[in-house]
Parts: sequence; structure tokens; C-alpha cells
Amino acid sequence: MKRQTKYICLIVALSAIFLPSTALAWSFSVSPVEVKIDNLPPGEEAEFNLTIHNKDNISHTFILTTHNPEESERRPEKAEFPNSNWVSFPQQVEVQANSEAKVRVKVAIPSQQKWAGKDWEIWLSITPVEKELLVVNYYIRLLVSTGKEVQAGPNMGLIIGIAIGILLLGCGIYYFRRKAKPKHPRH
Repeated sequence: MKRQTKYICLIVALSAIFLPSTALAWSFSVSPVEVKIDNLPPGEEAEFNLTIHNKDNISHTFILTTHNPEESERRPEKAEFPNSNWVSFPQQVEVQANSEAKVRVKVAIPSQQKWAGKDWEIWLSITPVEKELLVVNYYIRLLVSTGKEVQAGPNMGLIIGIAIGILLLGCGIYYFRRKAKPKHPRH
């Protein structure tokens, strides 16, 4: 009988420790689980929404980060994402009880030919701030393929050259018009 009582006490104690943790572990979800961005020309941006669903009766704050997975975890033919700073989003999001929050994520690839024709993978991690014994971290796969052509942005040298040319042309016209005016003798 004493042994049975000890087991019951142990089960109650372990339940008190682990059950609240499992409640938080399954009280939120994230969608979509995978995002594909195909043929993004270097020099352009792509945006998408990520939705965090809070199924709990209290509000929770979530931390968003990027994670470069190991080669064995990536999809075949996908390379490591070169720079996580090319993916921008809020670093922290509060989601009210029994609701959802949309998070805007932007991917911007620099306008350089060396980034054309690439296939990359990076993961977005969503983690609750309140960490207990058992916390589920959600990872969203972000698969990015760049186009073969670099998007031609505004050529600043050409724009500045045209502006200087117009300014010089205007000064030249003003100078020659002023010089061509007949001089009136003073009386």
C-alpha cells in the first residue's frame, strides 16, 4: 500500500510539472509551413504574410529569427542562404488570446550578377518568449530561387550626368542670350 501511495504521489508531482508545459507547446501554430519564392531577380523584393495563431486564453509574445539549416536538413539542390539580413520582419510579435497575428516578411536580394540563378533555403523560427520545460519551436521553410537576369535599377551615374548636362546647357543659354543683347548707351 505504501508503495502504491508513493507511485501516485510521484505521478501527481510529475503531472504538475509537465502538463502546464505541454499546454503551451501546443497552444499556437504557424502558417504557412513553407514559402517558395521563384525567379526573384536580384535587385527586387518579394513579400509574404506569415500567420501566428494563438489558441490559448492568454496573450503570448513570440520571437522571430532566421536559422540556416545544416546541409543534411536542407532540400536537395538548395544552398545555404548567403545573408540572413536579406530577410526582414519584426523580431517580436504579441498575439492576443484566441486570435492570430499576420507578420509581413520581406526578402530583398542585392542587385549583383553573382546572385543570379541561385537556389537557397533558410528557415524562419517562431518561439514563444515564455519558455517552460517543453516548448515547441516552429520553423518555416523559405525556399528562394533567383532569376537569371539582374533587375536593372536606376543608373545613378547616368541620372547625375543628365542633370549636370541640363544645368550646363541652361547656363550656356543664359550666358549667350545675355551676351547677345545689344548694349544701350547711357544718356
